[in-house]
Amino acid sequence: MVAVAARSLSDIAEEVTLVQYRTLIVLASRGPQNLAGLAEALCVTPATATRMCDRLVKKDLIARSAASGDRRHVHLDLTKKGVALVTSVTRRRRHEIEKVVNAISAEERPVIVQALSRLAAAAGEVPEQDWSMGWDL
Repeated sequence: MVAVAARSLSDIAEEVTLVQYRTLIVLASRGPQNLAGLAEALCVTPATATRMCDRLVKKDLIARSAASGDRRHVHLDLTKKGVALVTSVTRRRRHEIEKVVNAISAEERPVIVQALSRLAAAAGEVPEQDWSMGWDL
């Protein structure tokens, strides 16, 4: 599965680091976050999260906005470009997984798809259409 992940991220290696991509995934799966929540989700210090977010803002992948009612609180969220990048990588990864699943016998596929679905849910996979659609189950 490491090879699948590596292939799905290969096209974005020059655009974002793996840690920056994790930041995008947290925002995609959890929605807008404040800096403290994002830092906690990434298991980094707020200072580290701030520097990372500064870089992602400069790349137009995330945006900062004042929380309604209190301008001192800032929310971080994906931009359209950030959503497009996460969508592209997710689509690529699912294509790679599809190739692996299709290499498994037709009798075993339903069990594998169910296990992968549970794994994706436990890992906080970004929701999208049913990723087993189109597979010969």
